[in-house]
Amino acid sequence: MNFMANRQYKDTVFRAFFNHEREIAELYQAIRPEDDVRAEDITITTLDDVFLDQQKNDLSFLWKDQSVVLVEHQSSLNPNMPSRLLVYSALVLLASFADSKALYGTKLVKIPAPHFYVLYIGDDMEQDEETLKLSAAFKEKGADLELVCHVFNITYKEHRTILERCRPLRDYSFFVHRIDEDKKSGMTLEEAIRETITYCITYGIMREFLEAHREEVLKMFALKWDAEEEKKVIREESREEGEAEGRAASVRSLMETLHCTREKAMELLKIPAELQPKVLALL
Repeated sequence: MNFMANRQYKDTVFRAFFNHEREIAELYQAIRPEDDVRAEDITITTLDDVFLDQQKNDLSFLWKDQSVVLVEHQSSLNPNMPSRLLVYSALVLLASFADSKALYGTKLVKIPAPHFYVLYIGDDMEQDEETLKLSAAFKEKGADLELVCHVFNITYKEHRTILERCRPLRDYSFFVHRIDEDKKSGMTLEEAIRETITYCITYGIMREFLEAHREEVLKMFALKWDAEEEKKVIREESREEGEAEGRAASVRSLMETLHCTREKAMELLKIPAELQPKVLALL
């Protein structure tokens, strides 16, 4: 398993772990329990550097040359996933044509049937499964195109059906869960990742993968968490800026009505001390 050699650490652990036909087959078997999914029927078609900002789709593969399956792993619920998957699927299908000129001929060109899945880990989804539809984004109803995306909750939980069906997915889910729990107990991020890696190797959870790629996993997860923390900070700053603008408008109105100072207006409006500097900067 040398598939992570020379990879950038920006790749996610999920993307690296499910980069082998064996794990993909087990994952797809869990998603489609009614079918017989074997590793030899899987052809990986995952895209690299899809967009200008070098985002990558997490996982795509052909199954028996009859289905093209796109899987995205998310830690925040994103209603735009159907739109993103529409673009990904077009690129994957285009790449699958040996002769794209055949599309302009008179003979029907058969293409693999697309299927779309999102695997979600987080606190914002209570149910085990839900669906997202591309049509929800259209500006008018009755469009001639639809895309259905199936969202599975893979947040670690005992007796969660999809995790019980797929050992690699359950192991990965537990791995993420263990890091979260260690962080909550007071460990630094690096301590939490290292402790989790050691624990999982000891108890046979993702053992082969973690033994071979311990340091790469540490770096990838550290970057992933740093990026998520940055997003949280940006969201919080945006919320505070919006609140400050609203408070500043109230202060101006009160100053005009009562002919009072800025400080008096903020006192009357009971603006929190930590927010006052931002409000003052807007006056």
